[in-house]
Amino acid sequence: MKDTYRERIKEEQKKLSPSQVFFSEGYRKLFRDLANEVAGEKLEQLLLYQSTEDGLAGWNDGKRIGINIDNLITGSFLELEQKSDSLIGILGHECGHARFTDSALRKVYVQNMLAGVWYPDAPEPENEDEEKALDEMDTCLTGKNPVVVPLLTECAAYISNLLNDVYIEEKMCSLFPGSIKKGILINRRRNVEWIPPLKELLEGNSDPVSVFLKVLVQYALRGYANSWNMESCEMLDTLNEVKHFVDLSVTADSDLIRYQATNQILLKMWKYFRNLLEELKQECQEPEENEEERPQEEEPPEAEMPQEEPSEKEPPEVDESQEKPSQKEPPQVEPAEEKSAEEKSAGEENSTEEDRKEASQGEGKSVGEDEEEEESPTEETESKGEAEPVKERNTSGDNNREASKRTGDEESPNASEEENKSETVSEKASSEEKSKEAVGGKEGPKDFSSDSSDEDLPTDTSGDGGDEAKTGKQTEELTEEQLKKLEAAMGEYLKELTEDLPKFIQESEVDETALPELENATVVQVSKEDKEEREGADEKSDLILQKILLDLVSETVDQDMGVEAQNRLQEELDGMEFEAAHNMVKKEVLYKNTFTETEKSWLSAYEASARKVEKRLRTRLLPILENQKERTERRMYLGKKLDMRAIADQGGAVYKRTFPGKKTDAVVCVLVDNSGSMIGHRIEAAKVAALTLYDFCRKAGIPILVYGHHTDGYDHRDPSEETVYFHSYAEFEEDRNDRLRIITMENDGSNRDGAALLFMANKLLKRPEKQKLLFLISDGLPNATRYFGSYATADLKKIKEKLGKKGILFQAAAIGWDKEAIRKIYGNAYLDISSLEQLPIRLTKQLAKLLRRVN
Repeated sequence: MKDTYRERIKEEQKKLSPSQVFFSEGYRKLFRDLANEVAGEKLEQLLLYQSTEDGLAGWNDGKRIGINIDNLITGSFLELEQKSDSLIGILGHECGHARFTDSALRKVYVQNMLAGVWYPDAPEPENEDEEKALDEMDTCLTGKNPVVVPLLTECAAYISNLLNDVYIEEKMCSLFPGSIKKGILINRRRNVEWIPPLKELLEGNSDPVSVFLKVLVQYALRGYANSWNMESCEMLDTLNEVKHFVDLSVTADSDLIRYQATNQILLKMWKYFRNLLEELKQECQEPEENEEERPQEEEPPEAEMPQEEPSEKEPPEVDESQEKPSQKEPPQVEPAEEKSAEEKSAGEENSTEEDRKEASQGEGKSVGEDEEEEESPTEETESKGEAEPVKERNTSGDNNREASKRTGDEESPNASEEENKSETVSEKASSEEKSKEAVGGKEGPKDFSSDSSDEDLPTDTSGDGGDEAKTGKQTEELTEEQLKKLEAAMGEYLKELTEDLPKFIQESEVDETALPELENATVVQVSKEDKEEREGADEKSDLILQKILLDLVSETVDQDMGVEAQNRLQEELDGMEFEAAHNMVKKEVLYKNTFTETEKSWLSAYEASARKVEKRLRTRLLPILENQKERTERRMYLGKKLDMRAIADQGGAVYKRTFPGKKTDAVVCVLVDNSGSMIGHRIEAAKVAALTLYDFCRKAGIPILVYGHHTDGYDHRDPSEETVYFHSYAEFEEDRNDRLRIITMENDGSNRDGAALLFMANKLLKRPEKQKLLFLISDGLPNATRYFGSYATADLKKIKEKLGKKGILFQAAAIGWDKEAIRKIYGNAYLDISSLEQLPIRLTKQLAKLLRRVN
């Protein structure tokens, strides 16, 4: 029966859907207790909802936490227990954000990045290549480049969120090593499993940014990258360079350390960003080159000419100063309107490699020349709107590192040169205003940064004019239309990148406007009171879940099994033969197997009463039970068997003796009168007595049967119209609901004791045990249809004799006003119960006495 019930429970639990479990009252209480225990005092509400479209597994807005039951991570597990662990891990993760994440500081970090400002500080380069990379990044950030800034911001937000997630998870695992840690780790393992090995990533994805971020996730979550089939590669070298930043971030309590580490990682990744930008730029240029013919490729120099017109209208001395240093234009700029495109290209071809190099190196090389050479590049860049950012970068404190590099070549200029510089700055300012008026502010989008005045920054900040200059002028050759395409391409790339990266690393704190639809969400109010009651949920959650699963299916299983048991017992009853007086009446078996919560709450009170009886009888009953078992006496001085436990006893008590146990070859049946007269204290005393006998027999290993009986209570003329009900409270095979059936017995109708005794006798006689004991608890004589008075008395005497002849020991406990009449019927089998409080004690003593006698 036990195995069958467990199997039925397991089969029924497999049919449960996640929504049935996780939206149940028991599971909501579990989540409430867990949230109260681990979230601190900040949480007010917990929302459980279902959304297959929502990519978030969980989120929090400062006061509320949302858990998506249908998230991808939880849905990937097959068993309900694993799904529960996953949800608890998500709850622990979000509670960790509520406890340890400074959401305001995180917004400051992202906003500064969008504004082109390093926060809290710019990364520190470790070599010359990184210094050049930082120069390029500074150029893009200070110019608020519409292509690069979104890329850096998106990656910075992702990396900082990854580091913060791992940090808060480590903290939560340390504080709550039970179900919270178990859930967090099971989600980590699943998330890492979804990221392919590095070799597969490199073969299947040409985007190094996406690949490196995935490898970074692997290392942050697991402590190593999945690169077992690659001994070495450039990307692993980069990972090795950032490992110490990750390790520091996941253990440091300061959020500023994590943001600074993110900046350092971005610097290490700049080479991947640069390659990505070059690829996108080529993609944006290819369609235009394919559509236009070769002669049209020479249009960009002509398109630049109108931009130089404002500079040609300046005073003549400015125009003359442009002739010497300008390597990008022919030696004479004044008649620019009359020059053809062929002459311009020829002028560019005639320029020497040394001249081009000097032009790319910029102002750092020209400060040692005469005043005309000093003024000439300034005037030229003035027409393009470039001079002012250069001067601001050189004179401001934002980039002290670059300024210090340049001042090494600029410490020797004389006073006249300094005066020329100041004059150049003033001329530049006025020229910039005119330039803005002339172009209407449209020149900026054509540059690599959003501010067109940053166009020559890489050239001015680098001494060799290598990759840095190349990166600084990435969009210089693009038309406005091509730049728009580049911005659109970057937007598409970032969208694809977000979809390609692991979904669980994202912003957990969301604005109210970005929250998913929560109309059907289950709200769990988090209470900050009763702190003692909520403690321990983290350690007991597994047991609580098993109870929840059992409660969800037990009612269904119990109902089905109750119907099956009742049908089986009814078939058994229908196959029994009764004497003529009872054969004609209808007989029906009732088997209750579902109970209300109120009925379940009664059990503790009845069990307490039964324990009081057992406590009083313990000194008498326990020796009887112990004597029935096999026992061993140890540390004996004489014997045939050595006691290896005491082999070193110096006194010589090294022997043992085993006494074989006695098997209690007995079976017990308790029959309770459930007629209407058994009301109030009588039925209550009968319940406690039946429960006490039941517990005693179960502990002694004695099969026990508990039944109740009564009629339908109607006044019938013919016995064939009457129905006798037999209530099965406990069958010989133990059932989890036996106690509940015993304490919920009710009284009704009349009593036809003869039919009930014959029914019990038939069941007892089928048992293989030698000793069969039958106890009847009744408060009076029978009073059924044509079954009362002397007729009923004679019938009962006759049945009592038959029971004795068949080896059934019978005891009748009389508790009502018909005690004397009952005594006359049953004779020596009569047991007088003068006080209802004594009923459980007297019956248990009598049972122990009979068991000792028969054994």
